[in-house]
Amino acid sequence: MALIFFISSFFGILPIVLWLVFFLWQDILKPEPLKCLLILFGLGILITPLIWYGEGLYLKLLGVDMNVSLSFLNIILVYGGIAIIEELAKFFSAYFILKRNKHFDEAIDAMIYLIVLALGFGLVENILAASQEIVEGGLLLPVLQTISLRFVGANLLHALSSGIIGFFWALFLLKKKKSQLYWGLVLGIALHFFFNLAIIKFGGTAVFLISLGLFFVAIGLLWAFDLLKKIKKPIKFI
Repeated sequence: MALIFFISSFFGILPIVLWLVFFLWQDILKPEPLKCLLILFGLGILITPLIWYGEGLYLKLLGVDMNVSLSFLNIILVYGGIAIIEELAKFFSAYFILKRNKHFDEAIDAMIYLIVLALGFGLVENILAASQEIVEGGLLLPVLQTISLRFVGANLLHALSSGIIGFFWALFLLKKKKSQLYWGLVLGIALHFFFNLAIIKFGGTAVFLISLGLFFVAIGLLWAFDLLKKIKKPIKFI
């Protein structure tokens, strides 16, 4: 069991490290303290089982059987609810931790911290996915395939959804317009939901198109990073 955990952890962390380097590079001119980043990353790991527990309660409340084919309405309720639970949990977890963080002083910080937390969440999912492949008798190739698909799929999705929410959160902190934060939450949740819906409806045959769609969203997020980099006005946490 220990060996399975070690191997799955090794493969699970690789794509997360790559995305962390990519997104943290966007704030290379004034990087956040490593301690703060580790706290947010660890928080993402810690809230994962709580989020799964909440999702389990939600599914029980709906009374749906995930082992049978779901109607279109149930698909919307299930995966829409999951997207809402995950994105709100990640946002509010970061919100309460950052409330007393003196280093949270630039607009771009909202995106950085939320993305780091989201990748902590993604790490736990990666380890679980890799462990499942190993337990089921998968050799090196199936594990690598699973992790590779998560790298360009679910891992990127978590970073993008949280990044979108972080961008609009930054705008809210700068302009004090609640509608901007609401828009961020709606867009982040919508991206998460439509990703889940595409995977459920089309499966592996649409992985390339789904990843391509995330790639274009990532380009938009890089534009958002550049926009916030130009803002020198310090943010005031409220």
